[in-house]
Amino acid sequence: MLGTALLAMLAAFISIGSNYMFGQCMTERPIVAGMIAGLLFGDVTTGVVIGAALEAIFMGAVNVGGAVTAEPVTATTLAVVFAVVMHMDQGVAIALAVPIGLLAGLLYEFIHLSLSSLGAPFIDRAAASGKESRIKRVHFLGWLIKYSVCCIPTFLGVLLGAEPVSQMINQVPATIIAGFSASGNLLPAIGMAMLFKMLWNKKLNIFFLLGFILVSYLGLDMVGTAAFGIVLIVAIALKDIEQLNIQNKLKKEAVLSEGADESVAEEEAFFA
Repeated sequence: MLGTALLAMLAAFISIGSNYMFGQCMTERPIVAGMIAGLLFGDVTTGVVIGAALEAIFMGAVNVGGAVTAEPVTATTLAVVFAVVMHMDQGVAIALAVPIGLLAGLLYEFIHLSLSSLGAPFIDRAAASGKESRIKRVHFLGWLIKYSVCCIPTFLGVLLGAEPVSQMINQVPATIIAGFSASGNLLPAIGMAMLFKMLWNKKLNIFFLLGFILVSYLGLDMVGTAAFGIVLIVAIALKDIEQLNIQNKLKKEAVLSEGADESVAEEEAFFA
């Protein structure tokens, strides 16, 4: 289990560490973290499926600055480990990942604030020296230390928690497991509903309705619906550009006409 825990820690470090190495490139999102974990554990399909389900749940949870709502990398990596290594039902793994993500978010915030406070004097001294190379060394060393520490909960979660969780799941009745599985399958829909609640407005309602009709009644798959959406967006954008060009042309003509009127008025006043 030690090797599995180290591999899980490596998967978490790749996802969360690379996300902030050269700027926030979103490798910490569940759909990416799930793919990375699945690749390392030899089951990319399961990793992507679990990552996509958790992405729908955590889609509205974006950590900006000191505001941390959840830590999806730990949740996704542990869910993939539970499903691939422990052969846990995917629905149950997803259901367990949600509270793990919320708890990991609190731990991540504590680690972030603690290490930032400890590392600030080193950055100040490096900046005061005026040497760019020293600033870079401190920056990348701090990056390595911080995100290595941030991945410790994933390591401990697999090393210490995998066996107890496996034993607990084996002792739970099948009906309760079925309930967990059903709730895990419902959580992505709840996540999408929460996201729609934030995005819903009168201008976007028609597009949500159109997508629902295309999938439910016309039987289009996700790729076909996405392609239709791209074509629709391009058509609307071209129409908007055309209207904008017409408005700009009318404004220029109005300005030229106003200037011509003023010139005629000045000539008439001069000769009068």
